[in-house]
Amino acid sequence: MSAAGISQHSITPGDVLSWIAVDWGTSNLRAWAMGKAAEILATAESPLGMNAIAGDPKLSFEGVLISLIDEWLGAGNTPVPVVICGMAGAKQGWLEAPYCEVPAKPSDLASGAVKPNVSDPRITVSILPGLCQRNDADVMRGEETQLVGFIARHPDFSGWVCLPGTHSKWAHVSNGTITAFRTYMSGEVFGLLSQNSILRHSVGDDWDDAAFDDAVRAAKAQPTAFLHTLFTVRAGALVAKDGANVPPGAAVLSGTVIGAEIADVLSRLTPGEDIALIGAGKLASLYQAALAVHNHQATPQDGAVITLAGLGRAYDVVTGN
Repeated sequence: MSAAGISQHSITPGDVLSWIAVDWGTSNLRAWAMGKAAEILATAESPLGMNAIAGDPKLSFEGVLISLIDEWLGAGNTPVPVVICGMAGAKQGWLEAPYCEVPAKPSDLASGAVKPNVSDPRITVSILPGLCQRNDADVMRGEETQLVGFIARHPDFSGWVCLPGTHSKWAHVSNGTITAFRTYMSGEVFGLLSQNSILRHSVGDDWDDAAFDDAVRAAKAQPTAFLHTLFTVRAGALVAKDGANVPPGAAVLSGTVIGAEIADVLSRLTPGEDIALIGAGKLASLYQAALAVHNHQATPQDGAVITLAGLGRAYDVVTGN
């Protein structure tokens, strides 16, 4: 690990580098050295996401990328293709990649890639576009590549795909096409309420799965009571009699917010459609539990694996393989 916080795994002698996949986020980036058989030869990570580069005039996207992958490139005579998804294509990024509009097939997204000029002759760079929706305005940048990877691995899927996060994304997929999507600010709302509202006095580290499930259930049963339910997180502890069991505020608040999100999606689910979940860690587990309350079984799928599958599909289109 260098002073810049970059970690890298070198390519083993004898391996042949075919192309490089990059996921460039707001706060970090990841890169994979890929072989001819789509095998991962090496990986690298850096905290120098779009925000860090945009905020430091001494940094450039090409410079950060080369510092991350330099050991992989060697002195080959043929430029190595680099395919990038995420915030490198934003207005504040390396080169803006205009949004592709839904409905969109994976090939549509890859065909919209832009190619910034690079000074290093060892690489060629393709930056993938994000996805936009004009009717019921919405945008995403980065998650669409995960959706492409999901479609590649599940070509017959029909339904809604959930990507939990600070701003959770739900995308409708049918016949190999992303037909619509919706963003929910659930993570940000939970953070604001639990840290910067009166509810901060009632949200601690205690947790109760049953209280979370009850809140998820109530959010669907009484969707118009959302704002009132939020205040009960505070009021419940204040009016409880001595010795009464008060549900942990964090579980109730989380269940209420996530439950409202899931209730909206379930109202759009048509007979015969499924729900899939992409993510890992505690947040993905909460979404899995919330869906289970409504009898929908969705096993979280590894986001990095799905992202790489999506970048692989884009590489095939961009390079004509």
